Amino acid sequence: MLLRLTDGTTTLTLSGAGAYLGATYFPSGGGADGRVTESFPIVLEGTEAAIRAAVNAVQAMFAQARGRERSLTARVFVEYRPTDSGDILRSEIFDGDAPYSQVPAERMLTAALNTVRVVVAWERADEWEGPETELPMASSVHAERTGGVTVTGSAGINYATMTAANVKGTRPAPIRLRVLNASGSTLSWRTIHAGLNVYSAPTSADLWLLGSEATGGGSASWSAGVNHNSLTWLIPFTTTLLGQTQGRTFRILAAFDSITSTANVRASVGSYVGGVYVPTRYGSERTTLRELIDLGEFAVPPGGYSVANVAAAMAITVRSAYSGSAVLNFVMLMPTDGYRRLEQVGFTTANGAGVEDDGIEGGAYAVSGSSRYPIVATTGDGVRVHPGRDQRLYVLYGEDGPWVAGRTMTVQAWYRPIYDNI
Repeated sequence: MLLRLTDGTTTLTLSGAGAYLGATYFPSGGGADGRVTESFPIVLEGTEAAIRAAVNAVQAMFAQARGRERSLTARVFVEYRPTDSGDILRSEIFDGDAPYSQVPAERMLTAALNTVRVVVAWERADEWEGPETELPMASSVHAERTGGVTVTGSAGINYATMTAANVKGTRPAPIRLRVLNASGSTLSWRTIHAGLNVYSAPTSADLWLLGSEATGGGSASWSAGVNHNSLTWLIPFTTTLLGQTQGRTFRILAAFDSITSTANVRASVGSYVGGVYVPTRYGSERTTLRELIDLGEFAVPPGGYSVANVAAAMAITVRSAYSGSAVLNFVMLMPTDGYRRLEQVGFTTANGAGVEDDGIEGGAYAVSGSSRYPIVATTGDGVRVHPGRDQRLYVLYGEDGPWVAGRTMTVQAWYRPIYDNI
């Protein structure tokens, strides 16, 4: 058995090293609020000074764990391996204590060489994380592999697929996602959307709606003073798509070309009643800047889970003080079984550079070589991969300018598989 406490810099091997003679420990589970409390004995041997220093070191780790909850200190973990070899798993410590035994003979420190007993009690996360492992992925360009796959920002091919057998554990686990510019030139990346599809036919669903699929086509014009009462673009959802989405939520991402005037747009999702489109959910109003636009999160179709066999559609409407026109290039239904929006404002992204969203340890960065710059803002709960399921990660980014199809990027991800117990 291996049992130790660590903050990544200092490690205390409680199962046998220095003054720590050994411990008797086996993990329990089933704690409330995602936490579990355990207690177990540690036997220490050494001089009075050595034993006091060893106990104080454990107490200092617990004090650091308490400080972490106030964002003051690094996280503290118990690392455990029940056998002499194999993977070492970790669980975060939140609090603890290490009082001496109440039995007088087990706490005497008067001899040159003393043997004492301490009862450790700690509160830890009710889960165990395995070693950080790169996730094998496949894309439209690469067969399943590690080391990154090429993902292309074009209809139907902006994904990386993970197969069920390669995602271990018993609970969804956060990923460390890296997206690098592979276009061959410097770009002005601004927003990056990453969404995971686990439940809506991940290996077959077509989540792209081309502007040409809109009633009347992708080109549209409007008069000065127009408001949101007219359906500028109306795109029906196919029966196949509705059978796959079944009322789950998606973010509607839209790209426009050939914009001739300033205008505000708004999306809605609704159903047909007697052949008439009736919107049931509206998004927030957005400006039609020449970049990828997030029009909000919607249930597709509206009405809730498993509402599949209804005639449904989405609409985009315009409000503008000026007459104008635009071409709707596409709408993508970005899945939200796991979702993250990254925003990098004000700096260009060289070829080979990019962003990293570390859902394991926390933090989001612009990356260039070995350098990391904390200039990336995030929204969304983040992407967690689901054990034992086929799943597909979609990545799409908007530039500080018109939408350009066909840009390539390298996508790579790591995770720590999470287990309820070991």
